[in-house]
Amino acid sequence: MADNSKVILTSLRAHIEELTSQHARLQTQCNELQEQLNRAHNEIEQKDKRIEELTNELAQRDVRYKNLQISQKAELDTRQLQENREKFAKLVREIDKCISLLNE
Repeated sequence: MADNSKVILTSLRAHIEELTSQHARLQTQCNELQEQLNRAHNEIEQKDKRIEELTNELAQRDVRYKNLQISQKAELDTRQLQENREKFAKLVREIDKCISLLNE
């Protein structure tokens, strides 16, 4: 019976050593995975900040673009107004010529 107890004890010690070894490997693996998770969280946080920066930059550029469109439209309207004045003045001169020809 003493031999049987020794065999059981030896078997239990071997099993405990195996479990301890597995636990150490799993603990190391868990630590590595935790580090990877932390790095991934940091990357996500950095990318979220970059997305926010780019979104703000896009909004600013959109405002600038709209302002540019408005200023170009105003410039075109000013040019159009000047062209219309010149056409009107030309027409008035032609009418004056016609009236003067009729008065002769």
